[in-house]
Amino acid sequence: MRVQCIGGGPAGLYTAIALKRQDPRHDVTVWERNARGVTHGWGVVFWDDLLDEMHRVDPASASAVRDAAVVWDGQAVQVGRRSPVFLGGAGYAIGRQRLLTLLGDRAEALGVDLRYATAAPEDLAGPGLRAGEPASLVVAADGAGSGLRRRRTEELGTRLAAGRNRYLWSGTPALFSTFTFGFVDTGSGWIWCHAYRFDETTSTFIVEAPPDTWAALGFADLATPACLDLLAEIFDPVLHGAPLLAGRSEDARAPWQTFRRVTNERWCDGRLALAGDAAHTTHFAIGSGTRLALGDAVALAEHVREVELDEHLAAALASYDARRRPEIRPLQDEALRSSAWFEDPVGLLEQGDDLGLGWSLWQRRRRAPAWRWYLHRASQHAPMRRVRTSAGTLRRHVRARRRRWSVPLSAGPARPRATVGEER
Repeated sequence: MRVQCIGGGPAGLYTAIALKRQDPRHDVTVWERNARGVTHGWGVVFWDDLLDEMHRVDPASASAVRDAAVVWDGQAVQVGRRSPVFLGGAGYAIGRQRLLTLLGDRAEALGVDLRYATAAPEDLAGPGLRAGEPASLVVAADGAGSGLRRRRTEELGTRLAAGRNRYLWSGTPALFSTFTFGFVDTGSGWIWCHAYRFDETTSTFIVEAPPDTWAALGFADLATPACLDLLAEIFDPVLHGAPLLAGRSEDARAPWQTFRRVTNERWCDGRLALAGDAAHTTHFAIGSGTRLALGDAVALAEHVREVELDEHLAAALASYDARRRPEIRPLQDEALRSSAWFEDPVGLLEQGDDLGLGWSLWQRRRRAPAWRWYLHRASQHAPMRRVRTSAGTLRRHVRARRRRWSVPLSAGPARPRATVGEER
């Protein structure tokens, strides 16, 4: 089968890896507009469920990603300079650039043709399917602003919705070993951050602001250096004097965004299939974009496994669409509830009940059983936190050992599973 993956992000690269692992004879090309090693973003988070899925498909890339990742253990909610409230949960983080390098190197080792700094030809997804011809699949994995998807908006039933808050991605040399939510009352309104370490020297630092706070602090008129200096001053209670770092541009106006929710009624049209953010977006507050993208890649590869002729491609893609969209819907619903919580936490913040705030944040995705409240209270004491940390470490070791004994997908078909992940 001939496969053209548009976009060299996690979805495109892992689709290529999964297909090559299935059958080395597949002719797979990945087109990426950016030069090799150039990407946006800082670190991304994931959980053991993603490593399990990757190991079933390709143990080599799973091991490489796990070895390059760091563990964040627990979560903390800090309001101003008050003592933090501790939550449970643990996961992994890895730099986005490092992740793409690992996946790109693995794809090349498997024989994938990677074309960096090259825009894909616009006519790749046409003409229509042709009877008797070898199958030719096109995968739109070019992100939330997918050009291929935009050209087929009506056919795919694309819907876009903008979030209320402004947010900005940055980095910092401050190392957050726990996933930290920091809330600050600026006097012009509340503002907060999501921070976590992703390598030995750097943490991701996402700032989120309601529109009134954002406007009152004058961020619309600030260039990136001035904006980051002001934010570093505001978030000194958690940064403790560390600076915030810019991405690729330090002189342009600060790259504030509003979250763009992308949904599609259909994930396929003719020979075109959607994967990753081109198919769906989930709010960063639950940290699931990368694992969903790789999950899409695994599912798509599995559903086209037996396809040889072009006329059989439509049925295979329809099967991918029919199964994968319902699989991820529960997580999308959780992401909506999570983003809704972050769009209106001010009432809780002004009550001054930090323990209650942390409990509400923990439950933002789904309602927790009553016993969790007592565990939450007990976790504010160091001995209980040590117990929970030890239990989490043991679980990770058990999962890792189980992966070593599991059968890779290429050696025995495994049904793609929804990656719903653990709590954050």
